[in-house]
Amino acid sequence: MSENFQLTELPCKIECTALCDAILSDLPGWFGPYDVYKDYLEDVKTRPVFIAQAGGEKLGLMALTQTSHASVDIHLLAIRSEHHGKGIGRAFVELAKRYARYCGATYLTVKTLGPSCENAEYAETRKFYASVGFDPLEEFIDFWGKDVPMLLQCQHIG
Repeated sequence: MSENFQLTELPCKIECTALCDAILSDLPGWFGPYDVYKDYLEDVKTRPVFIAQAGGEKLGLMALTQTSHASVDIHLLAIRSEHHGKGIGRAFVELAKRYARYCGATYLTVKTLGPSCENAEYAETRKFYASVGFDPLEEFIDFWGKDVPMLLQCQHIG
């Protein structure tokens, strides 16, 4: 890691929403324009949200969802582009594993844009998730709507 950063839970839902908007608007290759990512602004109000910060600067955020007694999902993981490749994503995934175990879950999941839709940013995202232990399970063609295939990825943390 080339940066010294801390991961902490962000309990203030107003701050979660503002930070989510600021980070996602800076990542158009992943989240597109506001009308594509606006649902995340509501989602962070109802889920545990963790942030990465260094020297007062907020570098990224992660929101988790317990989807069943056996599984926790990384609902959102977004890091400012200038901080990609510095170990923050890996640290978030490790935190998600600890959180899932604490909740009694034995699986960690994540959903990304599927490989049947060509997108350079999401090709890198899928490569990242493979590097931290996720296996692709299934691509759902209409999960997020026409022309937006979702790839469900999972790892056993049990």
